[in-house]
Amino acid sequence: MNLVKNPLKIASYIGIAKISGLMKVSFLVGSQMVWFSASNAVLPLAGAFGGVAGSGLVFLIRQLIHLLFFKTISLSFLAFCVPGLCASLYWATQHYTIRLLLPLMCMVLFVIHPVGAEAFVYSLYWLIFVILFFIKKKSLFLEALGSTFIAHAVGSVIWLYTVPMAATTWVALMPLVLFERIAFALGMVIVHYMLSSIFNLIDKASHEKKYIMGSMHL
Repeated sequence: MNLVKNPLKIASYIGIAKISGLMKVSFLVGSQMVWFSASNAVLPLAGAFGGVAGSGLVFLIRQLIHLLFFKTISLSFLAFCVPGLCASLYWATQHYTIRLLLPLMCMVLFVIHPVGAEAFVYSLYWLIFVILFFIKKKSLFLEALGSTFIAHAVGSVIWLYTVPMAATTWVALMPLVLFERIAFALGMVIVHYMLSSIFNLIDKASHEKKYIMGSMHL
């Protein structure tokens, strides 16, 4: 079911990602016009279906499209894309650097910042990775939850160091974060099933085509 090796799968995935990008979910507090969209539940799945190569490919495509339209790759755009790349890599690999060390590093970077130190309770969300890392029985929802929270951890640290926000604002966001991340995780599970069905149909059609072509040569 490798995403990278099949143009039809890539086209299907990109089409769903584009459509999902039109569905706004919540406003990114501290920004002027940035919204989270349903694409936050689609883009990380490049890692689930394409592995590390798929994660890198989607990240590269996003940069190239942005470069095509805006003629430059801005720091702010990279900051918006990097969390998605990390979320995708969470699906792509079981390695402890992504699943444990990276979120713990995010916690450290958050609490050593003056504002983050005042709102340290916000970073306690990322202790979820310690629990998830040692749970032996995995599920699709737990994978999705870890993926969306790694995006949250990386994105929050980048936001903390680049956008001025009061500690009280960070703490006030905590209930919204919980609702938002569970919604994204559930969305990933739904989209995962959807893409699995589409990719299975593509594989089936491909196998039938090969069988017909093979029969014709007999």
